[in-house]
Amino acid sequence: MTNHVHFLVLPHLHILDLAGPLQVMATVQELGIAPLAVQCIGPQEAVPAFQHLLLRQVQPLPARLAGGDLLFVIGSKLDERLMASRPWREAVDWLRELKVQPPGGVRIAGVCTGAFVLADAGLLDGRLCTTHHRFTDMLRRRCPQAHVADNRLCVNDGPIWTSAGVASGIDLALRMVAERHGEDAAIQVARENVVPLRRFGGDPALSARMDHRSHGNDLVHRVQDAMATGLAAGDSCAALAAAFGLSDRHLARLFRAETGITMKRYQTALRMDLARRLVVDTALPLERIAERCGFGSVQALRAQWDRHETSTPSALRAQAARTPR
Repeated sequence: MTNHVHFLVLPHLHILDLAGPLQVMATVQELGIAPLAVQCIGPQEAVPAFQHLLLRQVQPLPARLAGGDLLFVIGSKLDERLMASRPWREAVDWLRELKVQPPGGVRIAGVCTGAFVLADAGLLDGRLCTTHHRFTDMLRRRCPQAHVADNRLCVNDGPIWTSAGVASGIDLALRMVAERHGEDAAIQVARENVVPLRRFGGDPALSARMDHRSHGNDLVHRVQDAMATGLAAGDSCAALAAAFGLSDRHLARLFRAETGITMKRYQTALRMDLARRLVVDTALPLERIAERCGFGSVQALRAQWDRHETSTPSALRAQAARTPR
């Protein structure tokens, strides 16, 4: 099934706000990860960018979205004339209709000042959101019902995503790829476009699979991929080094220099991350979880669990069973 990815563009849009997420989603299609139909939409066929370019053949606002579609609302250079203009009002009215009858499975993302279009349509009321750091106070004044977060790369609240803008639109799009198609797909798209998967200190933690990848060393990325996909084998760091034709000492130094963490700690983080997920999402006994995560024994799993967790596996599983998801 082909889903549509729509990029809503308004006058004085910022080119990088559009180009970053557009490139990410086009790469999903290019790499064969999922069939996507990518297009720009808006109230007018020709849209001038703030960077003195003119976008043509912009498609009309569709009558409806289908379940599974993605909509990116692209940021523009804000001023009073734009926010009082006919294209702005038409876009806001169209989004209000989506709010009244939102199709199931649709995700809507505001890139940079695109959050203001979402706010005027009422889509941010009662939601956690963010925008470019220069405009967070302005967004609070314009949409007092929203919970505007400072110093955040991107924010997700239900079906609504928002980002800090400009290059962070790439991070936002990668997060959405991970949500829809899995973390391996997001990593593949990021590597194809030579961009890091990153987060700000205030952002919710990424899974260990996606963390510590804010570097450009392809060899270390491949080592990280091998570690994540081969946990059950229980390979040691020395065995991984041998598999890549390196001495364990050289790879250990290189890995720490690029990631800021030792191979052993990274491998343990991967194993614990998988263990938590298996405890929460499956009914597997601890013996099977230990095997799948590459721990040598249940005792080894319990030792690491006690070191990193505040509740027992059974308590975490029981809590997850009581929590609606």
